[in-house]
Amino acid sequence: MKKYKYGNLEFSCSLSELNRGFSWAKEQALAYVHDGEDPVGLWYEAALPARDAFCMRDTAHHAQGAAALGLSAHTKNMLYRFAESISEEKDWCGWWEITKAGEPCPDDYDSDGDFWYNFPGSFEVIAACWQEYLRTGDRDFITDPVFSRYYELTCTRLVEYWDKDGDGLLEHYPEYGRRGLASYNEGDTAILTAGDMLASQWAAYGAYSEILERQGKEAEAAAYRQKQEVLKQRYLTEWYDDKVGRFYGAVLQDGSFYQGYYKEGNFLPIYFGILDGEGLLEKAYEQLVKNPPENVEGMSYMPQIFYACGDEKRGLEALKKLGDPNLPRREYPEVSFAYIGAVAGCVMGIEAAEGTIVTKSGIPEGETAEIRKLPVFGGTICVKQEGKTGSVFRNETGSTQIWKAVFEGECREMYLDGRKAAFENGRDSAGKPISFLFTEVMPMQEIKIQAMRWEK
Repeated sequence: MKKYKYGNLEFSCSLSELNRGFSWAKEQALAYVHDGEDPVGLWYEAALPARDAFCMRDTAHHAQGAAALGLSAHTKNMLYRFAESISEEKDWCGWWEITKAGEPCPDDYDSDGDFWYNFPGSFEVIAACWQEYLRTGDRDFITDPVFSRYYELTCTRLVEYWDKDGDGLLEHYPEYGRRGLASYNEGDTAILTAGDMLASQWAAYGAYSEILERQGKEAEAAAYRQKQEVLKQRYLTEWYDDKVGRFYGAVLQDGSFYQGYYKEGNFLPIYFGILDGEGLLEKAYEQLVKNPPENVEGMSYMPQIFYACGDEKRGLEALKKLGDPNLPRREYPEVSFAYIGAVAGCVMGIEAAEGTIVTKSGIPEGETAEIRKLPVFGGTICVKQEGKTGSVFRNETGSTQIWKAVFEGECREMYLDGRKAAFENGRDSAGKPISFLFTEVMPMQEIKIQAMRWEK
């Protein structure tokens, strides 16, 4: 019998492939969960199966699906273990992969001077902690001294030590060996730095600035927002070749750009959000479509990336592919957790942020989808999407929630439980027009919003 309440999430959809995929993904993901019987405490597997371990990249990517399954306490403990592992002896790195015994994984670690480490992981842990705070409202991610120490040391001492040329980016030199790789792309470890290195650092600076602001450190928060903007402008200018209309994914040891498509170095910047709202997002997306990932690790990011780029059709296709029983290595833990995360965050379009819950339908017109018992802010919610124009929200938490209902395109009218309501227009991360409405939802209240769009 499990000690903690989780795994009650339910989902149903008029698209039968998604129902089958969800059932498999939920069962598979929950099979990897451990309830504190091991020295490390609460954890779930987020590494190669049979290693009995969790690594930085996988944990950060698992987190959204884990939250939907009610595993936020597990994720928090895992992130905490990474945070407490940072040390001067490891030159301000943490442990890349931690076992159920609470020790560095022997497959990756021999000593503090010899261990496997991908630099983007240091930064993605910060971004993941921020996202967990937004999903849960748990202020330990803001105030706990272990987390705070990790954020500060990563954004200061780690950068100072590994940025040998002083340009603000971490570099990998051949003499480092496996200690301090500049990308999640492990196919070629000889590069100097990569696009996912820059983008993960950008995401971490943004997250840290938000955390500092909530700690009351306005001046420091502003400084990191500025650092974040500098990185973004570098990526938009130095890393983009307007002559051929594409982004570079990596820099070679001689300082020149890698001329091919560098997989994670190219598609993860989209995932990290550095191109949100930018016209060049379309160019990066075009490159990805021409160079799809070949392994399940890369494929597991595709539903989220396609949806973020406004391509629902490819997003659904990518999700169905992850759920295909014939997909090689489908048992890799990241696949099932990413599937659950994409159902909640893409198909249902649910996002939580400090007391506001956002929904946006990710299913085609004429289809329906419903998610039930989704954990958020200490309780659960139920959301139903009716094509592109109808959304139903039931608040099963113990407090009033703010619901932001988002709909594609520019609407001419919206109705809240049958009554005409005021709404606003805007644009999403892909730059496409949207209409949205804010409303309060009382505990145990159910509200329906119907959007009337202009005829095409």
